[in-house]
Amino acid sequence: MRKCSLLLIGLFVWPISVRADERHTAPTVETWDAAYLGNAKIGYLHTTTRPIERDGKKLFRTIQELRLTLKRYQQVGEIRMESGTEEDAEGKVDAVFMTQYLEGKKLVVTGKVNGDLLHIRGDNGRIDKDVPWNSEAIGLYRQERLFREKKAAPGDTITFSSYEPTISSSVTVHAVVRKAEQTDILRADRSSGKVERVREKLLRVETTPDEIKIGKDNLKLPGMVIWLDKELLPARSEVEIQPLGKIIFYRTTKAAATAASGTADLSPDIGLSSMIRLNRAIPRPHDVSKVVYRITVKGDDKPETALAQDARQRVENAKGQTFELHVRAVRTPQGGAKDEKADAQFLESNYFIDSDSPRVKALANEAVGDETGPWRRAQAIERWIHERMRGDSSVAFCTASQVAKDLRGDCRQHAMLTAAMCRAAGVPSRTALGLIYVNRSGQRPEMGFHMWTEVWISGEWVGIDGTLGRGSIGAAHVKISDHSWHEVQSLTPMLPVARVLGKLSIEVVRVE
Repeated sequence: MRKCSLLLIGLFVWPISVRADERHTAPTVETWDAAYLGNAKIGYLHTTTRPIERDGKKLFRTIQELRLTLKRYQQVGEIRMESGTEEDAEGKVDAVFMTQYLEGKKLVVTGKVNGDLLHIRGDNGRIDKDVPWNSEAIGLYRQERLFREKKAAPGDTITFSSYEPTISSSVTVHAVVRKAEQTDILRADRSSGKVERVREKLLRVETTPDEIKIGKDNLKLPGMVIWLDKELLPARSEVEIQPLGKIIFYRTTKAAATAASGTADLSPDIGLSSMIRLNRAIPRPHDVSKVVYRITVKGDDKPETALAQDARQRVENAKGQTFELHVRAVRTPQGGAKDEKADAQFLESNYFIDSDSPRVKALANEAVGDETGPWRRAQAIERWIHERMRGDSSVAFCTASQVAKDLRGDCRQHAMLTAAMCRAAGVPSRTALGLIYVNRSGQRPEMGFHMWTEVWISGEWVGIDGTLGRGSIGAAHVKISDHSWHEVQSLTPMLPVARVLGKLSIEVVRVE
């Protein structure tokens, strides 16, 4: 299941150095998988397992390195990520690790199992906490050999728990073994080494993960299909990531896995392919006072919970997988519970919204000038962001302080820096994730995935958007979720989007 969470998060990571108190030998196991999206080769997955000895324990250290080249808004970029587990001979996990490479910064996170807790450390001690641990979780080395160990046969159901580093949580996975079937694999000729695509009859295994909770949101990772060879080891696996399609991993040689194919730029554009077409246009979308949308979330048991409900948007007339979403524009704070204060997490600096950065503070002071009221300060920051930042979809996700240094990026970077500068100016803030009305030239009207900022003013959350710089947001913004990024070491706040990717259809019912 590790591939699923890594693909969904889309983190950029670098290799982890080996600790000085470890002794290791050559890899006991090394495998290479070539990754394809349609007919385009987009990268590879490299897995190594080494025996190590530390603190008197004999362990197996498994490292997975994933490299994919994908296209986003017509710009090609590489996803690099690495993570792993250390486990004993029975597969019991002793430690976990992951390194994320963000734009201009590297974050190393390690975890040590202690009974029913996992102690996580990272960011030079800034991250230091315990999270619940499932003692039944097995490491990556045993997961690779699990079906052979269980002598998997058609009709079997095998359940196991897998640690997913990008969400700092374990996930229970149910694997059902189906009948053998003909499928494509990559086979290397022993004499020439040439790799060819052939068809073989392999045992099919379908995995389904249990639903997990990310903060206040529920999420189900996509399942994976695995084909087992005669040794009951994976020969091919595929995971469907909407709206991209099926990403297929073929077990093969190092040469075949790492060979440049020159076809990655022919793969689907993950930005453009995620657009959701509407039935009709909304004239002057950011000026209208209210829009009623009819939304369908395919295959969701509780579709009405897939989007946020707050003072700005509410669900009505839910029936089956369809409901109406009534969204109104909020141009100024309505003056709710004026004396109610926001929770401290919305003012505190954290790893991603690092509002204590000197650069962020300096920009906040420059932006707000002599403004004193929190709403006027927030609007001044939004306007400054809109005027000073340069749009660039090729920028990797990064901390607010890095955005403050570069002053470029897409809606994600605009939202993060806006939130950080607001906190530096004493205005509680959080990021919001959702959809926004888009009208591309020559295309039907659409909704595209978007990120913006919300600020706490007089006892209520009010939206602002640095990419637009209009001083507020209107009914063309549809919210999925929000987050403070408090005690977050990965991009888990972005995961709620995965629940609706490739499943949403939206109609404009009424515009006021």
